[in-house]
Amino acid sequence: MPINATVPNPVLLSDEQVRRFITDGYLQLDCGLPAEIHEAIYDKLQWILHEEGNPGNNILPAVPEMQQVLDSPVIRGALASILGTEYVLHPHRFVHNIEPAERTEEGLRLGARSASFVGWHQDSHSPLARPRHHYPRYAMILYYPQNTPVLMGPTQVIPATHLHDAISEADKARGFQAYGPAGTCTLVHFDIAHGGSINLSERTRHMAKFVFARVKEPTAPSWNCRDEAWCTPQDHQAPRDLPVVWANLWNWMIGQPERRANLPEGKMRGPQTISDIIAAWDTDPFTRIDSLYTLAALGEAAVESLCAELRIHKESRWAESAVVMENSAYALAALGTPAVPALTNLLDHSSEWVQINALFALGEIGTRAQAAIPQVIGCLRHASHHVVRTALDAIGQMQAGEQALPEIQRLLVERNEDWQYPSNRTWTGENQVRVNAMMALLRTPTPSGALLEAVAEVLNDSCGYVGGFGVEIILRHPTPKSLCAALDYLHTHRWDNTLNRGVRTF
Repeated sequence: MPINATVPNPVLLSDEQVRRFITDGYLQLDCGLPAEIHEAIYDKLQWILHEEGNPGNNILPAVPEMQQVLDSPVIRGALASILGTEYVLHPHRFVHNIEPAERTEEGLRLGARSASFVGWHQDSHSPLARPRHHYPRYAMILYYPQNTPVLMGPTQVIPATHLHDAISEADKARGFQAYGPAGTCTLVHFDIAHGGSINLSERTRHMAKFVFARVKEPTAPSWNCRDEAWCTPQDHQAPRDLPVVWANLWNWMIGQPERRANLPEGKMRGPQTISDIIAAWDTDPFTRIDSLYTLAALGEAAVESLCAELRIHKESRWAESAVVMENSAYALAALGTPAVPALTNLLDHSSEWVQINALFALGEIGTRAQAAIPQVIGCLRHASHHVVRTALDAIGQMQAGEQALPEIQRLLVERNEDWQYPSNRTWTGENQVRVNAMMALLRTPTPSGALLEAVAEVLNDSCGYVGGFGVEIILRHPTPKSLCAALDYLHTHRWDNTLNRGVRTF
């Protein structure tokens, strides 16, 4: 819900904290709640996870005290600072418990009934694939309800990997255990590299993961901004300075995406042509990301070369774990408005993968790509749900849900026989199209009565995320009819764990 709906005095981040998030990809915060709240949460988690099983997405109604953590002024303020004041709590959430390690002849291993992964990874979305975004469109809060020293197996984080397309061996050498006292909340960019670690204590380690999404494109700083100029933090944790990259992200967050980052003196001298910079993409992760935003800083002069590079890559690299777009798509997205006409033309390309990359870039440009809206809406008729899903994300970020409503309504109610096969975790293409459709409608600034009626009609979709986002839309823009539908839905889905197994109080 909007931040001002429940918290009158959010603690917004400072310029320095936002700059550190941009460079490092994470911040550690103390949510500021009394110790007894964390103790109560820990005790409930112990009971539920060991007696009832992991409730997955139902963790908040099972342990409602955790809502106090998410509503605390520190956490609300931090999320608003990074994602904008209208951010949404995603229906997907999970508690990762790590049980005390078991000692075997082969060495230590995770304790039985642990729900965590020890090893470096970048998360995939639920349900499944979305592009890896450089701009902070998604973030996570990782919350410890217990004191979590190194011995207890804290979550591990690799700073400054949130813009990487993969995790290198050099990255892995920079990881650290994000330990902290009860109440510690680590705010991370969704794509940060992280992982669990072995619990060497005698007590269960719990970590609750909550996902949040941006709803509106930034038009002004949403934190306690005192200086709108980019300034590289002296103590950042990236192995290299990337001022052109970081300034681009900063400018986007302060609502000035067309303001070009200044290239360091000598950056484009000598033989360093556009083709030379493109060739540097394969050098190492930091050179790759630096070259993308160097090209974006060149503006219109780089559009033709980047589009030519994108047209070369016709074979799809779509993966249902996460989708890493072509380097040229990220550069064109950062380049912004001058790239819109060329990207719009690419929507007619014969390659589905080229279309997907063009849609992604247009979506990242967002409301500045209004001229492309009719062509993007036309992509909702594509036979591939990969194309449709990417088009829906673009429509949401362009805030064009109202214009696309007839096509979105069709996608929400019509059965497509070709989209029924299950992907990873048994999600179907149709499931994922409908979730993306609801997120597109959520990003509509002033939804009409017709839009709200369309939302109310599909609350009971077989995929619970559809109903979750639908209720969120209605609560933000209630009408008597839609609010009754939301209350009926919530009344049916309410969670009551009074009669837990083994505890029959009455």
